[in-house]
Amino acid sequence: MRTSHLTVLLRNFLGWALLICLLLPNLAAAQEDPSTQEDPSTQEEPSKKKSKRPQSTVRIYSTPEERREAAAKTQITPWLRFGGVVDLEKEWQTNNFKRGVKSVDNPDTELAIELGFELTWIEWLEAEILFAIEETGSRHYQEVDEGFVGLDLDDFGVKVGWLYLPFGEFYSHFVTGPLVELGQTRGAAIIVDYSFWEPFEISGYIFDSKVNKQGSDSKYQFDWGFGGELVSEDEMMRIGGGYISDLGEGDGEFFLDFNDRYQQRVPGWIVHGLFALPPLEFTGELLRATKSIKENDQNADKPLTYNLEFTYYPTQLPWIQFAIRYEHSIELQDEPQSIYGIATSIRPLENLALSFEYLRGNFKNNFSFDDNDNEQASYDLFAIQATLLF
Repeated sequence: MRTSHLTVLLRNFLGWALLICLLLPNLAAAQEDPSTQEDPSTQEEPSKKKSKRPQSTVRIYSTPEERREAAAKTQITPWLRFGGVVDLEKEWQTNNFKRGVKSVDNPDTELAIELGFELTWIEWLEAEILFAIEETGSRHYQEVDEGFVGLDLDDFGVKVGWLYLPFGEFYSHFVTGPLVELGQTRGAAIIVDYSFWEPFEISGYIFDSKVNKQGSDSKYQFDWGFGGELVSEDEMMRIGGGYISDLGEGDGEFFLDFNDRYQQRVPGWIVHGLFALPPLEFTGELLRATKSIKENDQNADKPLTYNLEFTYYPTQLPWIQFAIRYEHSIELQDEPQSIYGIATSIRPLENLALSFEYLRGNFKNNFSFDDNDNEQASYDLFAIQATLLF
């Protein structure tokens, strides 16, 4: 995958900025009277809105952003937090083809670790870096998952660095993420956000483009987007949406087989909502491409997908939850037309959650084929996951 000059520049800037954020607290501490320094263990976390959602009592996270935020929770010094999330996951999938043909996918157990460092020297300046490590037995990789320096000035905020863009929430109470996650996008970016009043926030961003028009040889290419979200004071209601100039930059990787070059840029929009009325919670999300992917066949060139989930938290059993899911997609290449299933999660220990799921995927006729030209009709997926927070 191409690394542009802008990405290199931003990574260098981020490295120097993080180094400064690490050195400044030590210089300040050296000039401070030791008798006046606070014990990190007695420091309180920054004040946040009081959430009444029951979700936090069972699953450790229900969105990718919540997983990243779950790291960096332990106060090491007055200016540094550290922590991590460990996921151990195993799945089995039976693929059902026309004419009675079946195949079984039994991939290696996957270990995924997220390590987070959060630095806060002064109230309005922050820096954060997250490292991702994955091991499957046959494959190992590690990378900087996210790293940025940010300013937080009352209602106004700015972040610069290697960032996940504020496009979508991707709610999931299952082990397997929903198809809408194809819109999740990360890159070298500048994000600006502003709160008109506490419940409502808008954001805009520009980011370095790694997928560009065929024939283009420019060193600097940009994409952009914007969004907004309304959140109730108790976080029992959350409604938002956004627009991005190129869905090809996301995890869907529409143009990967074409060397990240497109004939036509494919913008997209997304809307999401969460409504909680304990012991029930409903989440929904819809993603839509606004132009056609000219490289694809006409029956798979303008994807739309949505995910709906209902979750039940038994009042008398705060350590367990049950969820059902229904997904639907249109013109999403090689993916089922519908997916539905059930999942349950338990929290036997404060820092440990266990999840179990079953999903059934059904394909549209004459839509998906394997390497031997067998037409796929459906699949059955079982997955288990253990999540440890430290």
